[in-house]
Amino acid sequence: MKRIILSSIAAIAAIGSATAAIANTAPPAEIPRAASTPTTPKNWVGPTGKILAQALVDQVAASHPELVSITVHAVPAGLTDYTMIAGTFPDRIGNVSSPGDVITAKKGVTQVESKWGTPDFGKKVSILVPLKDTSGKYLPVTMVLAFKQSPTSGLIDLDFMHPAVRIRDSLAPMIASTEALFAPVR
Repeated sequence: MKRIILSSIAAIAAIGSATAAIANTAPPAEIPRAASTPTTPKNWVGPTGKILAQALVDQVAASHPELVSITVHAVPAGLTDYTMIAGTFPDRIGNVSSPGDVITAKKGVTQVESKWGTPDFGKKVSILVPLKDTSGKYLPVTMVLAFKQSPTSGLIDLDFMHPAVRIRDSLAPMIASTEALFAPVR
């Protein structure tokens, strides 16, 4: 009995030490991100007129002041790399997408990025959602919705997931296919 108690105490102490070590872990030196400067070489140049993807971004931006930015990532016809095809940063359209954007598009998974390890930690939370078409099928397309966040708001990163999914789902009736996102609109 004494041995069991001592083993239990040792296990609890080990868990406590491991938890403290995790809590005190510094963020990684560099988190892989796609280049996003105005001078970054583009791998795609969109049409001169507005495409459906950009019209959807503009619509969401106009009706959701809680968002800091919105981007859409897909593979343009004739290319093999995921690329930002629309967004609230026009100078970044045509840039290669980041690894996280690609994972969401390829696997159809929603991701939460708290921006830990970056200057934006505590200022914004990005939710990466795969877009859906009119039938509800996931498309190989990612929409990144960056929500304003405040360290004093009391909100945690997961509090932004449901609003992001609602926004994504509200767009599905307007998206016939991935190709439709590249179609010109008036």
